[in-house]
Amino acid sequence: MATRPLHRAPPGLRWLEGYQRRWLRTDVVAGLTVAAMLVPQTMAYARLAGLPPAAGFRAALPALVVYALVGSSRHLQVGPEPGTALLAAAAVAPLAAGDPDRYAELMVLLAVLVGLVAGVGALARVGAIANLLSRPVLVGYLCGVGVTLLASQLGPFTGLAIEADQPIPRFVEAARELGDVHGPTVALGTATLAVILVLRWRYPRLPGMLVGVAGATALSAALGLDAHGVAVVGQIPAALPHLQIPTPSAGDLGALVPAALGIALVGYADNMLTARGIAARNGYRIDPTAELAGLGAINLAAGLGGGFPVSSSASRSAMPATLGSHTKLVGLVAAVGLAAAIVTLRPVIAEFPVTAIAALIVAAGVAIIDVRGLVEIGSLSRAELVVALATAAGVIGFDVLVGIGVALVLSVAVAFARIARPADAVLGGADELEGWIPVESGGRPLEGLLVYRFDAPLFFANASRFRDRVLDALAANPGEERWVVLDLEGVGSIDTTAVAELATVVDDLARRGVQTVGVARAARPSLEMLGRAGLVEPSGPLRVFQTINDAVHAFRSAVPGDRP
Repeated sequence: MATRPLHRAPPGLRWLEGYQRRWLRTDVVAGLTVAAMLVPQTMAYARLAGLPPAAGFRAALPALVVYALVGSSRHLQVGPEPGTALLAAAAVAPLAAGDPDRYAELMVLLAVLVGLVAGVGALARVGAIANLLSRPVLVGYLCGVGVTLLASQLGPFTGLAIEADQPIPRFVEAARELGDVHGPTVALGTATLAVILVLRWRYPRLPGMLVGVAGATALSAALGLDAHGVAVVGQIPAALPHLQIPTPSAGDLGALVPAALGIALVGYADNMLTARGIAARNGYRIDPTAELAGLGAINLAAGLGGGFPVSSSASRSAMPATLGSHTKLVGLVAAVGLAAAIVTLRPVIAEFPVTAIAALIVAAGVAIIDVRGLVEIGSLSRAELVVALATAAGVIGFDVLVGIGVALVLSVAVAFARIARPADAVLGGADELEGWIPVESGGRPLEGLLVYRFDAPLFFANASRFRDRVLDALAANPGEERWVVLDLEGVGSIDTTAVAELATVVDDLARRGVQTVGVARAARPSLEMLGRAGLVEPSGPLRVFQTINDAVHAFRSAVPGDRP
C-alpha cells in the first residue's frame, strides 16, 4: 500500500515518509545512547534549577516526545539544560521565599509562560529575532553561564556549606573555607570529573557522564563512603510526568513574564545555533518558525508535565549525528529509554553521590567556557570582544538576564556605530575588469567626473557624514568636476533626514560648479523615496542611471573631449 504523502504534515512527522528499515538499528542505538546521557544530566540540571531529580525527568520525557512531532531538526535533542535552568532559578527563587512547594508551582508556571511566549512568536513569525544575538553575545553568555555553573557547585563538590548566592561571593567564601572541605567528597568528585573529561577527550562517542557517575556510585557503595559523610541523591519518588495546570496570580504573572521572554529568546537562539550547525553538516535545512513553535510546544509539555523550562542540548544533539542517525525516531527511543530507567533503576539512581552529580555540572561548565572563541573574536574585532566580555561580566556579576540585556545594548551600539561610519570610496575605471573599482585599488578616475560610492543605508545617523564625504571627495579629486555620480548600490534605503541632506548636497555641488548630479544602481525603495521628494528627473535635479557605465557614456556625450 502506498505511503500517504506527508508534505503537509508538521515538520517533525515528515521523517515517517520514506523511512528505510536499514536506518532502524542506528536510530535505536543513538536513542538509547541519548537516554543514557539523559539520566545523570537530567538529575544534575534539575538540581541546578533548585528542584529535586523527579522534576528533571518530568520535564525531559514530554519534551522529547513533543519535539519529535513538531521540530524541524532530525538530530536536535531537547530537555533540561544549564542555561535555562539558571535563568529559571534566578526568576523563581525570589518569589518562592524558601517554600519548596510554591517553588515547584512557579517553575511549572514559568515553563508554561515560556511555551506561550514562543508559541505567540511562532504565530507572528518573528523567528528572525534570534539574529539579535550575535556570536560575541552568545560566546560571552556561554562563558558567563559556565563560570556561574562552576560557582553553583562549589558546595556539593567540596562538602562546604556555601551561603552566598552570586558567583564571585561564592568563590570568595569557598576560598576562605578551604580548610573545612570534606576530603572524601572532594576526592570522589575530582575522580568523577577526571573520568568525564578524559572520556570526552579520548572517546567522545562514549557517554562519559554516565560512565563517570556510574563509576562513582559503584566506588561509593564498595567503600561505604556514605557512612563517611559523602551525600547521595536519596530516594526518588515516581517521576513520570503528571498533569499540572498552574493557577497563577496577577502578581506572579507580572513577575515571571519578563523572565519567560528572556528564557524564550535565549532558548531559541541556542536551539537555532545547535540545529543549524548540525543540519549544515548533514545536508538539510532548519525551519526557523517550526523551531520557535517547537520551543513553545516542548516548554508547554514540560510545564504541564510537572517540570520546568527546557531547551536543547548541544552535547546530546551531536551524539546522534556522530553515530549516523537519520530521523526523529532517536528522540522517541530516548524517551522510552529514559522512562524505563526511571521505572526500573530508581534504587540505583538513589545511590548516586551528590558530588558526582556536581562533577557532571562542572564538566558542563568547563565545556561551554569558550576561551578559544574569545581569542578568535578578539583577534578580529576589539569592539566585539568588549561585547562578549561585557556579556560574561553581566552574567557573572548580576544575573543571566542582566548580562543578555547589556550584550544586546552593546551589540546595537556597535552595529549603529558601523552604519554611522560605513565604508565609502571614489571609483575609477578599470578597463581590464570592464567595471569601476575604488581609486585606492587601481581605478582611474575620468577628468571632470567624480563617481562616489557609499556602502550603508542612508539615514539620520550618517546623513551628515555622507554630505561631508561627498564634498571632501570632490575637493580631493583632480581636475574641475562638472559631473558627480553617486553610486547607491550599497545604500538600499533612504530616510527623510537623508533626503534633506541629499538635497543640500545637490545645492552645494551646484555652487561649486558641478553641472550634473546623477545616481546610479539605486534600489527601487531609494528611487521611490527620492521621487516622492521631487529630487529625480524630470522635475528634480538628479539624473537616474541604471549602471555606472550608462552614466559614463552620458558624461562622454555631454562633455566631449580627449579623456583617458
